[in-house]
Amino acid sequence: MDSVIMTLVTRSDAPTALVMGLGFFAFGLTMILRPANVRANFDRFANRWKEDSWHPYKMPFWGLRLAGVVMMGVATLFFYTAYAGLSR
Repeated sequence: MDSVIMTLVTRSDAPTALVMGLGFFAFGLTMILRPANVRANFDRFANRWKEDSWHPYKMPFWGLRLAGVVMMGVATLFFYTAYAGLSR
C-alpha cells in the first residue's frame, strides 16, 4: 500500500493535506471533548436552515464522541498523505 500512495501523491498535495488534516483533527477533538457544544451548534444550524426540521440533538454524547474518533482517524490519513508527499 505504501508504494500505491507514494505514486499517487505529489509534493504539491502536501500543504492541502496538512490543512485538511488539521481541520479534521480540530473538529474531531472538539467532538470528543465538548460534545454538548457541537450538538448545540448543530441544532442552531438546523433551526436556521429549516425551522422544525430534523435535529441531531437526538444523537447521544457517546455517538458524537465516536464520530470524533472517526474524524481523528480521517485526520491521520490526511497527515500520512502529507508525509508521503513531503518525503518525495
